[in-house]
Amino acid sequence: MIDKEYNWLLSHPEIEIQYPGEYIGIVEDSLVAHSKDLREVLKKAEETGKEPSIYKVPPADKLVVV
Repeated sequence: MIDKEYNWLLSHPEIEIQYPGEYIGIVEDSLVAHSKDLREVLKKAEETGKEPSIYKVPPADKLVVV
């Protein structure tokens, strides 16, 4: 994940509440797509014409330790 997108994701913890179990597409400092279908997210994110970063939001019932 590119630094700018990673920093954006870290500064928006609400994403994990809003999109549990979904893939999200981030371009620069914007969420451009979300869905449980990875191909759908890739397609929408690539339509921006920029390199997207894709992240899988953990399901709400899973604890993630980093």
